[in-house]
Amino acid sequence: MKKEKKSFVTLGISRKTQKLFDRSIKFIMAKASQSAIVHMINGIYKKNYPPDAIVDVRKPREYITENSESGALGEIFTDMVVTISSGDRKDTYLIEAQIKDDMEICLRVFNYSIQIALESKVVSEDGNHLKIDMPTPAVIYWDTSKTKDFLIIEMRFPGDKSVVYQVPAFKVLEHKVSELEHLALLLPFYLLKVRAELKRCESDSEKRKELAERLAGYVNEIAETLHKSRENSYITDSDVVMLKERMSKMHSELYGGYKEFSMVDMTIEQMYNESVLKKIDEAEARAEERGLSQGITQVAKAMKDAGDTVSKIMHCTGLSRRKIMAL
Repeated sequence: MKKEKKSFVTLGISRKTQKLFDRSIKFIMAKASQSAIVHMINGIYKKNYPPDAIVDVRKPREYITENSESGALGEIFTDMVVTISSGDRKDTYLIEAQIKDDMEICLRVFNYSIQIALESKVVSEDGNHLKIDMPTPAVIYWDTSKTKDFLIIEMRFPGDKSVVYQVPAFKVLEHKVSELEHLALLLPFYLLKVRAELKRCESDSEKRKELAERLAGYVNEIAETLHKSRENSYITDSDVVMLKERMSKMHSELYGGYKEFSMVDMTIEQMYNESVLKKIDEAEARAEERGLSQGITQVAKAMKDAGDTVSKIMHCTGLSRRKIMAL
């Protein structure tokens, strides 16, 4: 029997798969509108920033660390750091994206937070007091089964003193697609919904076809939710186009080697094309409206120069008396 070609991305939890989604969330955060990011922060952290809050998304930073025993140098890359400014408030958030259950992610988030906080440290005049402001952390899990709502580190100090460090976990796939309307930037990652099942039935074509049909259903739900999110101003038209384009690329890397999933790719392609065409149609309509408005104004000015009464010009052009008098 001829062996079917498989995608170069393994469906198990591999480093390549982790990088795929790590790149995708960073790309989305870099390209998203400020209002879309504000709504995502509000949804993950249960905040209420206004849509016009000022957003600063920092690129991941590299920190050099030294191993205490070997002296070898290592690298630490922080994940997404978002600062939201609104009125007198200015808050910093650290978001880490993760595919699988991993308790040590909490330690890494704590380490990243320390590095970020040290950038704005305040030292007292006598040099004996150091103050740092830790960012508010969160871990977004794409695919998880055991992680609870919070990851917790208990740091014990001499004298029976301890400090508890909590990192909230937001588990994307535990939500229905419709529940992510205000978190639309996370919708492309719903493509992971059938990944684990597909890994278990790679040799069963009929089962793969069933999974592809189910994924196509999720894609249709995602399209509907994206448009609702746009209608409710959680995201912009540009966000919709960008997210659908990202979905297409993610789908290609995850399922591109399976013929049964080609119809899902066509569904995503149709979503993307419809979004692009919609933007073009709207741009053309706005241009036509501006041209029509300019034409009416020119007609009104010509009538006024010819000595026609304001009442007659109002009747012929539909312009207000104030606009006609200003010509």
